[in-house]
Amino acid sequence: MKLFDFLQGKWLGHPLHPALVHIPLGLWFLAAIFDVLVMLNIGVAVLTRLSFYCVLGGLLGAFAAVPTGVADWAPIKKEKPAWRLGLYHMLLNLLAIFIWAANFGLRLDVWNEAPGVTLPILITSLLGATLLGVSGYIGSRMVFDRGTSVGRHSKKKWRAIAERGAARLPEEK
Repeated sequence: MKLFDFLQGKWLGHPLHPALVHIPLGLWFLAAIFDVLVMLNIGVAVLTRLSFYCVLGGLLGAFAAVPTGVADWAPIKKEKPAWRLGLYHMLLNLLAIFIWAANFGLRLDVWNEAPGVTLPILITSLLGATLLGVSGYIGSRMVFDRGTSVGRHSKKKWRAIAERGAARLPEEK
C-alpha cells in the first residue's frame, strides 16, 4: 500500500483526516474553556492540570492529523478554488499548532508553581481556539462547498444513493 493511500484512509474506506482532526480540535477547545473557568476561579487546581494535558494531547493529535490533511490536499489541482482554500486551511492550522506549542511552553514554565492560568496562557488559548474555529470553517467549505474528498472512496455507491433519492446529478465523465 502506498503512503498516500494509507494517509488518505483508503484502507478504511473513508478519509482519515476528518476523523483525526477532532482529537486536537476537541482537546484544545477544552483547554481554552478550562482556562477561562480557571480565570473565573472555578476548579482552579484540577482544571489547570486537565488543561495542561489537553494541550499536550492536542499537540500529539495534531502531529497525526497534519500528514493526513496534506495527503488529502496534495492531489487537488492548483487552479481549483479548493486548492487555495486548502492552503489557507493548512496555514491557519500550522499557525494554531505553533500558538498551542507556545501555550504549552508557557504552561511548562508555571507547572511547579501555584495552580492557575497566567494572562499569556489565556491569550494564547483563546487565540489558538479562534484560529481553529476559522480554519475549521474553511475546511468545511472545502468539503461541503467544493466536494473535496467527497465520494473519493465510493463514488459509484454514493451516486446510486443520490439517484435513488432523485438528486440532481451532473453527467458522468
